Order: sequence, then structure tokens, then C-alpha cells
Amino acid sequence: MRFEIIAAYVLGIALPVLEVCRRRNNFDDIPGYLDDFIVGALLLWGAYAATKKKRYGSRLLVAAWGILCGGMWASFFGQLQNSGHADISGLPNTIVLVIKLAIYGIAIASLALSIRQGSRP
Repeated sequence: MRFEIIAAYVLGIALPVLEVCRRRNNFDDIPGYLDDFIVGALLLWGAYAATKKKRYGSRLLVAAWGILCGGMWASFFGQLQNSGHADISGLPNTIVLVIKLAIYGIAIASLALSIRQGSRP
């Protein structure tokens, strides 16, 4: 199985779980809470469709990775800009930044691989 599909399954599950662990029951920022659930669902749908070789699978996977890349841009650089403030999770900002950077790197690589795979006949 291709890297971008495995990563979609893993992050599709991990993103919502990590967000719940991070924010727990703090619902002050509902869009910030729910975006990981939406992107996670899109990644799982795209991974499933690509695994089952659905006609739209590769395009859906590209879209899901693109949405995650866009969201991670704001999340990572927003965290970096506000690194003087404590993270909502209670973890040091450095740890949160490293985790977000790792997810962002996986998302960028997976987007590139998905685009390349989708452009093949």
C-alpha cells in the first residue's frame, strides 16, 4: 500500500484523537476543535476510496491532503507566532510545534505523492 494512503488512514484516526487529548472538554474554539474531525473523516474517506480503486479515489485523496495542508499552515504558524503563550493542552509549545511540524511534513509529502499518483493514466 502506498505511503499517502497509509498516512491517510493513520492521520484520519490520529487527528481527532490528538485534538480530544489536547483540548479535552474545552469548547471555547469550536471550529478549532471540529476541523480535525472533518479533515480526519475526509482522509479516511479518501484512503478508503483509493484503496478500493474507486474512480474518484485519487482526486478525493488529493483534496483531503490539500485541505489538511491549508489547515496546518494556519495551525503551525499560528502556534509559532504565539509561542510565548501556554498551549491549551498544557504541554510546552516546543513539543506542540514539533508534533504539528511532523504532521505538516507528512501532509505535504502525501499531497505531492497523491498528485503524482493521480496524474498517472
